[in-house]
Amino acid sequence: MVNQKWLVTFMDLVETGHFTKTANNLNMTQPGVSQHIKKLETQLQSPLLNRYDKQFELTRAGQLLHEYGVTNRALNITLKAKIDFDDPYQGACFIACSGALAADLYPDFIDYQARHSGLTVHLEAAPNQAIISAVLDNSVHIGIVNQQIAHAQLTQVQLGNEPLLLVLPKAYSNKELTFNNLNKLGFINHPDGFEFVDKVLNLNRFSGYVGQDSLVVSGYVNQLNQILLPVAQGIGYSVLPARAVKLYGDSKKIYIAPLENQVNEPLYIITKRHYSLASRYDWFLQRIKQRLR
Repeated sequence: MVNQKWLVTFMDLVETGHFTKTANNLNMTQPGVSQHIKKLETQLQSPLLNRYDKQFELTRAGQLLHEYGVTNRALNITLKAKIDFDDPYQGACFIACSGALAADLYPDFIDYQARHSGLTVHLEAAPNQAIISAVLDNSVHIGIVNQQIAHAQLTQVQLGNEPLLLVLPKAYSNKELTFNNLNKLGFINHPDGFEFVDKVLNLNRFSGYVGQDSLVVSGYVNQLNQILLPVAQGIGYSVLPARAVKLYGDSKKIYIAPLENQVNEPLYIITKRHYSLASRYDWFLQRIKQRLR
């Protein structure tokens, strides 16, 4: 690594062609300028100047160092310009949330990207723990989760709440809603399934339910748009956020069971505590808050 202070002296010397002028430009003594050049030659283990009379020519090493200095100066100017100008309409945005939220938010995101061609949107549908891990390792910069997190490296703001719905086949609209009848039907599990069903069955005191080991599971699917397919076919029930149920296209074949105690799933936005978000994320943060409050 070339010493930057010495390099500045060398670049000024090459451009003025005179030790005294460089000393005046940099508020140094002429011996100080000579000392910087000697230190550079020692560091690079090669002479930089061929001196004659009171003039000099650059050696091959000196020419290469000057080219390096020109490039380095241009890079510094470019870097400073980028630091000074944080373009809100340029760059990639990395966001992660549940599949239901992704389906709800993505059309807005794409519409915004279509209006600003310099932006790209990377939206990951994932369960809570994957989202948290992605924010922590900086592969995602905004995450939306449904659980409180106590982590020193994360900030968390509650956005709102979303109801969890107990969804059964349409034929079960006339049957008694008991845990025994639910088990005869069987639970359609999904990445957040056990967490959701536990909240609903516990809060509504379904007799016989004593945790996930007491559930009869009749299937598992991790594709959001497929979870209610077996329910509609009469081979299971599931628990999903209201947004996910709303997305299902054949609502006539499913039944949303009335619950004595409605379970509202909180939604939180998480970001890395000491990571500075670029200004291009401002619109996305505002849009998420508007849609989910």
